[in-house]
Amino acid sequence: MSTDSSTQPQKQPTVLLCIGMAGSGKTTFMQRLNAHLHGVKKSPYVLNLDPAVTQLPFTANIDIRDTVNYKEVMKQ
Repeated sequence: MSTDSSTQPQKQPTVLLCIGMAGSGKTTFMQRLNAHLHGVKKSPYVLNLDPAVTQLPFTANIDIRDTVNYKEVMKQ
């Protein structure tokens, strides 16, 4: 059996998309998942895609609030 790297499957990152109704616990889940991953020395890459959230209890690597002003969007 060959161990050539071209025949080995490439390890893909795990991707998790957290969606749900308002108040369903998305932010709490993401906060706890983020804390757990940091606790086991894994560095998650977190994106915040909710432009209307007022504050995040964790740090997002990319935050849509940096580019989208939801109040301006709502006016349009």
